[in-house]
Amino acid sequence: MKKIMGMLVVLAVAIVGFMALPNEVTDRLNPLVPKDEIFVQITESGTPQSPGGYDYTLAGFNAEGEKREVTFYAGKELRKNAFLKVYAKGSYVGDVGRSSG
Repeated sequence: MKKIMGMLVVLAVAIVGFMALPNEVTDRLNPLVPKDEIFVQITESGTPQSPGGYDYTLAGFNAEGEKREVTFYAGKELRKNAFLKVYAKGSYVGDVGRSSG
């Protein structure tokens, strides 16, 4: 019984320690990090990646008008001046889609 309790304590400490480190993986998995919609406009060309796709680092705004810089990947070069809505959760940026407004 003591051995099982010791393993549970070690596991709990490892999980809490893992979730406390802010990075893309932990932000994506951590239920305490809020998900936010960021609206961006494609104002510059993306950085080509190997074997394909493009990385973009752009300034965007959330619904409250707060400015935030986001970095995201797109499978193809995006059209200049297009507006996109990206979903960010801490430093993790997930789905990218066209904005409806």
